[in-house]
Amino acid sequence: MFDISTLKNTNGPWVFQTEDREEKFNFTNPIILLGDVMQTINDVYNEIYKKLHAPDYAGKNYNALLEILTDLEWIDQKEYVLFFQNSENILIKEERTVLDGLIETMSFAGEEWSKPVNLEVAWDRPAIPFHVIFQFKKINMKSEFDNIPAITSK
Repeated sequence: MFDISTLKNTNGPWVFQTEDREEKFNFTNPIILLGDVMQTINDVYNEIYKKLHAPDYAGKNYNALLEILTDLEWIDQKEYVLFFQNSENILIKEERTVLDGLIETMSFAGEEWSKPVNLEVAWDRPAIPFHVIFQFKKINMKSEFDNIPAITSK
């Protein structure tokens, strides 16, 4: 069974799937992203950047997304949980490789946050938990998510 404290630490894995609603994760103050409005890659960038209050100059490619995800100084939380509702609708109008890129980018972001920055510069910080949860009506509904660990209530 999944240990919910996993979302409070910096260890991987950083990306999960669940059938549970966001209310179960309120203890993490999740950032709720609406899968229903993310059917294309442009929609994904728009929704993520809007919910993260990203700067206007944020580019629309995975490198720019990773840069935004690993900065977030304007949000300044002790932990980050991105909760994608209705994930069965994410990128349904794109090729599978686009979804693979999104999942990989999210995992890279979690890995980066898991490392403290100790360079004696203004942006030094401790390791900070960063996790992503893709919520489905039914787990493993899309084979693209089969290799992502599940959070189950059972």
